[in-house]
Amino acid sequence: MPVLELLSPAKNKETAIAAFYHGADAVYMGARKYGARENAGNSTEEIQQVVSFAHQFGGKVYATVNTIFYKNETEEVRNLIIELWEAGVDALIIQDPGILELNLPPIRFHMSTQANNRTLEQICFWEKTGISRVVLARELSIEQIGAIREKTTIELEAFIHGALCVCYSGNCYMSADINHRSANRGNCAQPCRLPYDVFLPDGTKIIEQKHILSTYDLETTNVLDKLIYAGITSFKIEGRLKDISYVKNITAYYHQLLNQFISQNPQFRRSSVGICNFDFDPNPSRTFSRKTSTYFYLGRSRPLVNFLTPKSIGQKIGKVIAIEGKKVTLETSEELNTGDGICYLSNNQLLGTNIVGIQGKSYTFSETDGLKIGTEVYRNYDKMFLRQVERSARKRKMDVAFWLHFDGNALSIRAKNELTKIDHTIKIDAPPANNQSKAKATWMIQFSKLGETHYSTSQINIEGEPVPHLSIAEINEIRREVLDQLTQKILTQHKDSRPVSMIKVVEYPYKSIDYQWNIANPLAKQFFEKRGVTSIEDAFEVSKPSKKSYVVMTTKYCLLYELGKCKKETAKALQLPEPITIANKFKRYRLEFDCKNCQMLIRSIEL
Repeated sequence: MPVLELLSPAKNKETAIAAFYHGADAVYMGARKYGARENAGNSTEEIQQVVSFAHQFGGKVYATVNTIFYKNETEEVRNLIIELWEAGVDALIIQDPGILELNLPPIRFHMSTQANNRTLEQICFWEKTGISRVVLARELSIEQIGAIREKTTIELEAFIHGALCVCYSGNCYMSADINHRSANRGNCAQPCRLPYDVFLPDGTKIIEQKHILSTYDLETTNVLDKLIYAGITSFKIEGRLKDISYVKNITAYYHQLLNQFISQNPQFRRSSVGICNFDFDPNPSRTFSRKTSTYFYLGRSRPLVNFLTPKSIGQKIGKVIAIEGKKVTLETSEELNTGDGICYLSNNQLLGTNIVGIQGKSYTFSETDGLKIGTEVYRNYDKMFLRQVERSARKRKMDVAFWLHFDGNALSIRAKNELTKIDHTIKIDAPPANNQSKAKATWMIQFSKLGETHYSTSQINIEGEPVPHLSIAEINEIRREVLDQLTQKILTQHKDSRPVSMIKVVEYPYKSIDYQWNIANPLAKQFFEKRGVTSIEDAFEVSKPSKKSYVVMTTKYCLLYELGKCKKETAKALQLPEPITIANKFKRYRLEFDCKNCQMLIRSIEL
């Protein structure tokens, strides 16, 4: 039976637990160092606590150790991985192949999207090497994913929601080039979210201070079923820096979508167990939300970027139909509240205000600068919705069935759920109850009171006789002991049966690799040399390329296409002259258009 996994981000223990309560089958979270989000690290002790929580439901915890590391950090990386394995994590998400050359305990490896997972030959290589899962490049289409699935059996993980890197992950060096903050070391300064000027060869400025590289967020509501049929194993939500309300909301939303799909396609199932209930109606536009797209899943489309702002604009709520001072009448079907944050575009700038008073459809704004009749308005802070999400704390429940059999002074209990079962036998030194029917009813009632545990029950069978006379407290203690044993068996069973990646040496498809393979330590170099690579450049972070001009970003997004000036679609006389250059407040770069491969390169300008 095909298994579907909803994989949520967690910047800390609290967020991880909230993700599981709201429908995650697995979470990914950073270790204390070497995760691709420097500000989302966690102690091994905290990760171990999340592991113990997750495994109760058959959930999984993946630790991110997905930055490149330097030679002097090798032993620290190795010790960290051993700690994580001992803590019980289910897999490591890695970028640096040097990790595969370390002497490590048996552990499972997932290859991060930063490891060039965008071609069939690369993914086949990781599969033959023994990697258990690849995180696919976001730029692949559903058709390409299906073709990869047909040729491989490796687990495929794909992003389904959240912020997008405009560059192929792992191949962006602009942040490191500008201010030595390396994306591959978990410290990206996000130059893609900055405004840029765009120049023609004669110096004409055709775009001034626009966010030409700031992509919309990804949202896959309408293509989730297509991703499933294409062969995706794990559905990943981006956002290890996002707050807990965002994680609750987005996880709950896709949890419901996956369950709706399974209800119509019962040949599929979820990878963890338990029923989740929420105190709110999930809606992606009501927490952090830029405009959204399906990126390249359905092929190339436009627009993909928001030239005007990189910020969250939230939910579109309507438009202005009247203004009187700071009182604004809106055409809207949404219920708005005092304290809501409102934003709107005025003169190509995103402006913000707050609702400070309400009278019917008339709202008093704290500021109305730049607001005009007809202006579209958005709610980027939904006070009541966020309050509901923050308060949402319902437990995740697993069904457990009990069979109790009395035989003289012996009581045999079987407890069974979807993950395992236990048999528990105890001697009871107590006289038979005077009223056997009442005593049986008491045992039924007390075994159904599962309270704050993660269990609920729909089946309790009591057989045999006589039913002994025990106090309610004594019956409750027996129930607690049985559930503790069941939970412990689930945890032990899960940890002991963790899959392992068996790493092999197979030929690499290329003999020469440059800085874009991010080789930052001798072990990474050794990994590729063993596999037949004869020419290996150091990573950008170790030594900038020796060429005078070098590529700092490779992206499937194309500015010409975004502007309606694609060279494949536009008559030569109407095409923009080249070279086109762009400049942010730090540096200037040249754009190159690789039309054969349908991608754009951003290159440093030769000095």
